[in-house]
Amino acid sequence: MELDVKELESLKRKLDITIPEEVVTEKINNAYKDLNRQMKMPGFRPGKIPRNILEKQVPVQSFTNMFQELLQEYYEKALRQSGIVPVGAPEIDNSDFENIKINNPLKFSVTLDIKPEVKVKNYKGLKVDKVEINLPEAEVQAAIDSILEQYGNYEHHDDDHKAVKGDYLTVDFEGFFNGEPLENGNAKDMAIRIGDNKMIKGFEDELLGHKLGEEFEAKAILPPNWNNKISRVRIPIPGSKDKTPEDVATFNVKIKEMKKMELPELSDDIAEKEGFDSVDSFKRGVKTKLQAMYEQKEEMRIKEKLFDQLVKDNPIEAPDSMVNSELKFMLEGMKFQIEQSGMKTEDSGFDEKKAKEEWRGKAENNCKGYILLENIGSLEDIHVSQFDLEEEFKTLAEQSKQKPDDVKNRMMANPEVIKHTSSKILGRKVMDFLYSSSEFNFVKSLHDKNKK
Repeated sequence: MELDVKELESLKRKLDITIPEEVVTEKINNAYKDLNRQMKMPGFRPGKIPRNILEKQVPVQSFTNMFQELLQEYYEKALRQSGIVPVGAPEIDNSDFENIKINNPLKFSVTLDIKPEVKVKNYKGLKVDKVEINLPEAEVQAAIDSILEQYGNYEHHDDDHKAVKGDYLTVDFEGFFNGEPLENGNAKDMAIRIGDNKMIKGFEDELLGHKLGEEFEAKAILPPNWNNKISRVRIPIPGSKDKTPEDVATFNVKIKEMKKMELPELSDDIAEKEGFDSVDSFKRGVKTKLQAMYEQKEEMRIKEKLFDQLVKDNPIEAPDSMVNSELKFMLEGMKFQIEQSGMKTEDSGFDEKKAKEEWRGKAENNCKGYILLENIGSLEDIHVSQFDLEEEFKTLAEQSKQKPDDVKNRMMANPEVIKHTSSKILGRKVMDFLYSSSEFNFVKSLHDKNKK
């Protein structure tokens, strides 16, 4: 085998590979021998069809699978000989295949990306601020009240009552923008709980202070891309400081019903229905769950900061093919979310071309981090096991409400998906390591500071 390695860019290589003519000739001869034994042709016994007749019936270029296997074999040999570790799918130029002949060598070229050389520094004992989670009793009580609501009863407010946060309203409204009716901006008998923030920004606040039967005008901020059928998740373009002006809509609102929730007193009976043996254990359980939720949120915040700090402290270049692959998975993830909502992608207003432009910077940052995390994984002997993959299949199955075996079989059938999934799992495990080895400077939460 002849091999010539050319450096096209810092992370791009071209391998010019020549398969010896004796190897090509032997492969072609064996292919025709196998074909002769299998092929049936009138006037000839099996295996006795003249070679020149076979070649007219089946040109040498027809042995596609055989040549693909041959190219793959010599591509892998070239990688071993050169010591190159590719990133992403290679681009193969096998145009010489069209003129292939017996007793001739076969030439082809492969263009591929390689990983940058990495020597990670400053990844252990990183110093980072960690917010102390001290839950206000009011927040714990709000969580308890939320559970008690399922045991409560609705009662109508007095007619002169002015709407406050927590009230349950039934309203009619008509929406307008620049004097024109909003598409899907009208509703009859809409149930709203003030403070749930399930309506568009500012709408629920506009209901405060109004009475039963009152008709009034409310203003609210329309979401980004509101004129499409869904609001698309947006990631800002790195370095961009431009702020999209907000569109404000006007709504004609009528309050038709106003109720409050009368909560029952917390009792041992309710505690038992919620899986606890007493009121005290119920309260502790709610607080513990709430505490864990905030702790997990703070851990995720710190890990994101550690990830970004790692990329900043270890500047490297991300290979194009790796970035394109990450971008592809980001786009596919968005399409999956849209489809899970019951809407077709083409009807959603999702602009894939624009998303590619907006998300490319994020994809590049992710890929740089993945490379660094993989390097740390090698240094610290952290790897992805089959158990890790099986747990990932189960998690994805729960999220998508599918059978674990169906998710597993679909993912295992696509090597690119498995490679990407393994990379994400490894990344999480290394991030767990970085988090556990960090030095935390505990700081008061904004709530605690405001109390002083």
